[in-house]
Amino acid sequence: MSRLFQIVISLGIFFSAGCASLEPLLASLTPPVPTPTQQPTTTPPVVPTQIVPASSEPPVLRVWLPMQFDPAAENDPAKLLGQRLAQFKDEHPGLQMDVRLKKMDSENDIIDLLSLTSVAAPDALPDLILLSRPDLETAALHGLLHPIEGLSTSLEDPNWYEYAQQLAQIQNTGYGLPFAGNTLVFVYYPELGTLVTWEDILASDGKIVFPAGNPESLVGLSLYTSAGGQVLDAQGLPTLDADALTRMLTLVQQGVSKEIFPPSLANVTTDAQTLQIYRTGSTDTNKAIIWILNYRASEDGTITPLPGLGETPFSYATGWVWALAGGNPEKQQLAAELAEYLVADDFIGEWTRLTGYLPTRPSEVPENDRMMAAILESAHPVPSNDVLTMLGPLVQEALTRVLNGEQPDQVAQSVTEKLR
Repeated sequence: MSRLFQIVISLGIFFSAGCASLEPLLASLTPPVPTPTQQPTTTPPVVPTQIVPASSEPPVLRVWLPMQFDPAAENDPAKLLGQRLAQFKDEHPGLQMDVRLKKMDSENDIIDLLSLTSVAAPDALPDLILLSRPDLETAALHGLLHPIEGLSTSLEDPNWYEYAQQLAQIQNTGYGLPFAGNTLVFVYYPELGTLVTWEDILASDGKIVFPAGNPESLVGLSLYTSAGGQVLDAQGLPTLDADALTRMLTLVQQGVSKEIFPPSLANVTTDAQTLQIYRTGSTDTNKAIIWILNYRASEDGTITPLPGLGETPFSYATGWVWALAGGNPEKQQLAAELAEYLVADDFIGEWTRLTGYLPTRPSEVPENDRMMAAILESAHPVPSNDVLTMLGPLVQEALTRVLNGEQPDQVAQSVTEKLR
């Protein structure tokens, strides 16, 4: 490992080796994490701040990262991140940094780990942690995070895209700083000409692929919202509008009749399946809706914002956010400073270009990159976990039924009645 990067890196699936002996205790003493409430208006609980006696020992700043952000990996973005962490350490003489990798692949992996650690070994909690937007929301609502408001004003900086600012907020409270974004985009092979609207797409040859069978149904919800549909009612509860849903499903029916939306779309449930079908050109597929992080210009052809059913494109976006989980007030301030350091202009722009993530700051995007500007303008923060849990399966059911030949208005009516 580079001498410049003198940071302890440990692959921790659930706990580091030093905490391994706690696992039996954790299993016996700690109840399971409760399921998040279905009320989007729940106020996140306030996490108590520890009163820590003064110590003459050098501070140790604990940082947890998902495995895909390993700063010791053999690739350029990893090296850049590793160098940035090392530079921060060098600028703070005496500071020790304990950077650990954590498994965050499955639902609630990191939430369970944070919950157990907060009970059995609170001193081992990360001062700074990189969380996906869904995990950030769940952790905040479970009282496992400290708001970054009061420790940093960076989120108020006008040099953020609106989608990124909103990803870092939970019920109007800032819980972190945006690091990386991701949004849905439309891709197609150049021989099709120029496809900008759904009218263009429906008039083209070949089939489209997207994960219509995925229970979150983010593509379906994006199209529904672009048609004027709301996902929350006046009381802040999940809702579906029958008229907007009918408009979205009518588009699908038109696609089916023109053999652009094949009924087999209902069997496509993952992004990996979508990419495989599109890139192999199987079943005459030459159009796809994918995440921008997966886009490869050399393989995937032309990229454009996901067309909407209104006047402008619309897509849902998600991302990764730096958040605070430790209880030591002195280290909270230091962790907030590190978060600011990791999203600063002189680092984040180059790192984003190397990774392919969606930019979070306007300063990252060249003025002449009109396509990226249009994609960013179309990006909106993904709905809350509760909304996706309740509405996603209903929209996915509606898509499947219309793909299989049912009438859009009848399907929309029966699906929306399930929310009453």
